[in-house]
Amino acid sequence: LGLWELFGEERLFAVDDVLPYCKPEKEAFEKIFQRVGVRAEECVLFEDSMKNIRRAKELGVRTVLITGTRGQHADAAEDTKPGDAPMADDPAVDHAMERIEEMRQKLPGLWETPAKF
Repeated sequence: LGLWELFGEERLFAVDDVLPYCKPEKEAFEKIFQRVGVRAEECVLFEDSMKNIRRAKELGVRTVLITGTRGQHADAAEDTKPGDAPMADDPAVDHAMERIEEMRQKLPGLWETPAKF
């Protein structure tokens, strides 16, 4: 995906980076904000989980929902986590795209200086 080159190791986080917390706990998000030295309003979350999208929006984060291939992803999410299927029309979603690889095309302002969302 080229995310390491785009964001660098210091701005990409995995589950282990927020332990003992876990998304969608607000402490998990706050741990990242603190580590990077930013406010929630300065962040963009790319996510496929509606629970995480909604929590991030509550905290002031801008959100991009990754919907996945229509149907398959939604069914899988609903089967494993009820209420978590991608909903692009949810008020907590600022932008939606099927795949993360679309972000340069869908959000070109992120590559401007200063970045525009």
